[in-house]
Amino acid sequence: MASVSLNIFHSIMSFFSVSLVSLLKNLIIFLIFTFTIATITLIERKILALVQRRVGPNYIGYKGRLQFIADALKMLLKHILIVSKLNKGIFIAVPALILMISYLF
Repeated sequence: MASVSLNIFHSIMSFFSVSLVSLLKNLIIFLIFTFTIATITLIERKILALVQRRVGPNYIGYKGRLQFIADALKMLLKHILIVSKLNKGIFIAVPALILMISYLF
């Protein structure tokens, strides 16, 4: 009887360890994609600033490295509007769901 419960415990721990490793791998890939997109956006903005002969994103962080965070915060805090007759949970959850799906693909 003890060997059966020990076997079940070993199976559960094996499942959780595999799940944790998988979660960490996915988190690392998510962060790599996010920072790659942020870097490409920063390079694009700097090139456009050079072409248009204007000051680029140089104010937030070292040489504009944190500009993408400022842009994301601005977009999150700007004009958050929830209509009173809608299902608020779905209205808030759908953009997060679409973001997760786009990162999965």
